[in-house]
Amino acid sequence: MPYGVAEYAEKLGVSRAAAYKRVRSGSVGAYRVGSQWVVPEPALAAVSPSSRPMSADNAARLLEALSGQEIDASDPVVRRRIAEKVGRVRAGEVDLQKLWSWVRIRAPRLALSASASDLPDLLDDPRLARSGISDPRAGLAVSAVAEGYVAPADLDALIRDYLLVESDRPNVWLHASDVAPDDSGQVPIGFVIADLLDHAGPRELGQAESLLEQLRR
Repeated sequence: MPYGVAEYAEKLGVSRAAAYKRVRSGSVGAYRVGSQWVVPEPALAAVSPSSRPMSADNAARLLEALSGQEIDASDPVVRRRIAEKVGRVRAGEVDLQKLWSWVRIRAPRLALSASASDLPDLLDDPRLARSGISDPRAGLAVSAVAEGYVAPADLDALIRDYLLVESDRPNVWLHASDVAPDDSGQVPIGFVIADLLDHAGPRELGQAESLLEQLRR
């Protein structure tokens, strides 16, 4: 269940000003619904210094590497640190919460609403790369929701074409980022896992764990 900033502050035992500072820093993966900030539930368990998020670029590199791709970084220190994290994840030393804490600010996440009749066309739109609960590999078969990655250059046009509006009851989740497809033409599986973790529901977490277990084999 997502929280408003006031609820988030109360649960953490901090002032609203301190909570807003965390939210606006981008460190908790909060997103806007209209004029309000919304904090995802997993952020409550990711507040310790050890849960500091990676930069958006390095989070993407980690998820690509976890998916079996080469680490695309010229800096040898960055490559080594990401390789170490990938090794820990594959060895089962990193739980879902820790993984989410690392990659939670990998891309802006928009909570939107569309007409239910438009969802099939949106899911088939080539500008949207299915991921999360809309990716067949997630095994959730959720037809009433669309989720995926869209290039920032295409974002405004996609929103306009499907009359998408910000909503506190979204049926469309858009991650604004240029994510290169894997060899099969799909979003790398690491991103699918991360997107499932964003939802934090028992089914999504269960499927994320199952997909992660396949990568550990």
